[in-house]
Amino acid sequence: MEEPKNKKNGALTAIAVTTTIGTELAITTLLGFYGGRLLDDKLGTEPWFLVAGVLAGVAAGIMSIVKTMQRFFK
Repeated sequence: MEEPKNKKNGALTAIAVTTTIGTELAITTLLGFYGGRLLDDKLGTEPWFLVAGVLAGVAAGIMSIVKTMQRFFK
């Protein structure tokens, strides 16, 4: 009995999606963190830009995850 083609690569697709989602969220959050920290150091407004940067990074990560999920599961 032959398996359908979409089941054959199911595990690899799941691993690829999970890895992509984790990487996107981590990178965008870290960029927001370091960008906010840099602005706080230059402007002396600690911790406001850091908090705003992390929140913006998480929001950007979520938007990127939604786009990734749409691309993988057309």
